[in-house]
Amino acid sequence: MSKELNIEVYSKEWCPYCKKAKAFLKSKGLNFKEIDINEGDNYEVMQERTGNKTVPQIIINDQSLGGYDDLIALENKGEFNQLIGRDVKDLSTKEWELIILGAGPAALNAALYAARKGIELLLLTKDIGGQVITTNEIDNYLGKSETTGAELIYDFWDHIAKYDVETVIGEEAVGIGDLGAKKVIKTDNEKEYVTESVIIATGAQKRHLGMKQEYVLTGKGVHYCASCDAFLYKGQPVAVVGGGNSGLEAAIDLANIGCEVDLLEVQDKLMGDEYLQDRVKNKEMITVHTSTTVDQINGQDKLESVVIKNVNDDSTKELDINGLFIEIGLVANSDFVGELVERNRAKEIKINHKNETGVERIWAAGDVTNIIDKQIITSAAEGAKAALRVNQYLG
Repeated sequence: MSKELNIEVYSKEWCPYCKKAKAFLKSKGLNFKEIDINEGDNYEVMQERTGNKTVPQIIINDQSLGGYDDLIALENKGEFNQLIGRDVKDLSTKEWELIILGAGPAALNAALYAARKGIELLLLTKDIGGQVITTNEIDNYLGKSETTGAELIYDFWDHIAKYDVETVIGEEAVGIGDLGAKKVIKTDNEKEYVTESVIIATGAQKRHLGMKQEYVLTGKGVHYCASCDAFLYKGQPVAVVGGGNSGLEAAIDLANIGCEVDLLEVQDKLMGDEYLQDRVKNKEMITVHTSTTVDQINGQDKLESVVIKNVNDDSTKELDINGLFIEIGLVANSDFVGELVERNRAKEIKINHKNETGVERIWAAGDVTNIIDKQIITSAAEGAKAALRVNQYLG
């Protein structure tokens, strides 16, 4: 039986690791008090109580546990469950009907559908929430008007908690092997999990510029999905980073709603398809800057401007813009599969309409695959499809 717990989380709004820490606690069904370090003297109090200056800081019954990585380290050693008065289970000793890899919309919806079919499943993931958890504004997920990525992920966890889905959080799959008629998932914690079937739903990562203010201002002027957030900037000055197909399409979409668009590409020419380049050239609202990088992002509470640099002569220019859309591609989280399943040049796992990978007993869903539309709702649907096909296979 769980003991009485007083859990406090010192955090700030834009911090991605704060959101992950809170999602981890949610996945355990734990309630917590959130303390914003930007209010009053909370930052000074946090330092006094924990001896640390970074967020998040998690305190349980006046015991300082540290940040998100510290939380996951305790989980991996089995010490977190001991701390909260729960039994410690070694889930690698059991053979599963299904193991789902990941914890974004595709993985969590696959878990929901599989659990409702009565499949004995394990959800195994290095991290929580995928790309979604760091998305500040979501208004294109039906029934969830004006929500955030973190809130959506919290709702997903609350939903699957009804079915007591077993989870391993903080372990990363590093390989999939054969064990006769079954598969074995090998993790970075040197454990092996045996299963009859696998759904790979490890998602993808948006490529980032790697600048501090990029993270601070995510959702406050800095965005990674023009199809999601372009409408927020109708008729306003914006910039798009990326001269590939996604960048060109973003620039066109923004120009179509009356935005003045500065399109930035580090190469000496645009890299997208010719027909998209032609459309960009025919848009008077789009100004193309090749051989150009973002040198500085300015703003504290919202984006104010960016400084761009020409890589040939190091000259700089400041652009007063309200929105910055970073469209430099995705990287599928699929390296651990190696040559086991077929992947394309973007490392996306190739699947058919049944979410099959071409390797028996292995399905895949969501942004880790070669589906065209990388949206939350399509990823969730793909997870459901994969789980239903697994159910048919297991009979």
